[in-house]
Amino acid sequence: MVKFSIFRDEGDEEDDEEFSILSPKRRRTYNPPQSSSSNSDQQQRQQSSEDEAVDYSDFPVGHTNSGGSISVILSDPDVLDCPICFHPLTIPVFQCDNGHIACSSCCISICNKCPSCCGKIGNNRCRAIEKVIESVQVSCSYLRYGCRDSISYCKKHEHEEKCIYAPCSCPFPDCLFRGSPRRLSSHMCKEHVDLVTRFRYNSMFSVSLGMDEKILVLQEEKDGILFILSQGNSIAVRCVDPSVSNGRFAYDLVSSGGGTSLKFQSFTHCTTGQLNDPPPVDYFLIPDYFYQSGGCLKLEICIWSKDASHAGIT
Repeated sequence: MVKFSIFRDEGDEEDDEEFSILSPKRRRTYNPPQSSSSNSDQQQRQQSSEDEAVDYSDFPVGHTNSGGSISVILSDPDVLDCPICFHPLTIPVFQCDNGHIACSSCCISICNKCPSCCGKIGNNRCRAIEKVIESVQVSCSYLRYGCRDSISYCKKHEHEEKCIYAPCSCPFPDCLFRGSPRRLSSHMCKEHVDLVTRFRYNSMFSVSLGMDEKILVLQEEKDGILFILSQGNSIAVRCVDPSVSNGRFAYDLVSSGGGTSLKFQSFTHCTTGQLNDPPPVDYFLIPDYFYQSGGCLKLEICIWSKDASHAGIT
């Protein structure tokens, strides 16, 4: 269910009503355990999940108005989505003579024929629903990870694709940590420091990969940004931060074997750290004979920051 608050200006009953989706206020409370052993377990659980320690009570959860406000419950939030493509409605919204609505993109795809009643749709605007979706403000889905933004409902998906608080998962399969890129960086320094390869931008460094090693986690020494070098049928480097635009970082990969040297240049794509993320479009194919005895592959890597001049990639 979605909760709305409708606010009226008591001095002018003719004013339009404004809608705002509210999220319930939540404050986590701590109940003292009954024994010292349970106290130790509780502390470990709290340390293993930093995100759960966030106090939500100070986050914006909607407007308040002490005078003239009423609350209503929207039992079917799907009314704010296009009934054809199921995406959030955006202005303009059209309706047929029987009141069935559709977004402008769907009106084109269905050739202006209402799928509900076969009437014509695409000329008459539904001003009422347009006013609702224009006024509705929602919290970002990443509120628990620190995003305090209030977004127009129709722009929620667009915001979350670029939100700097979008959670990332620890790339190590046995670790269940999930948090913002900044917290993931701190998590790596505390929990997996021996498994991470540290490097500096614009400087070549060497790594070795066994044939059974699927990933190598890289962390820049100054800003702590994480990168994943993934190995399977191909090799590629991705940045573990969905808020970073693709192409912000470039990288070089150099490998040698059998008297032959191969060099690959590309831009990093972004990932949330999950191993099931779609594979990158650009990748480096390594011949089998480049693997040394024992199945070890040696690589020279350089990751370039966006401000570094790089003659090889423009």
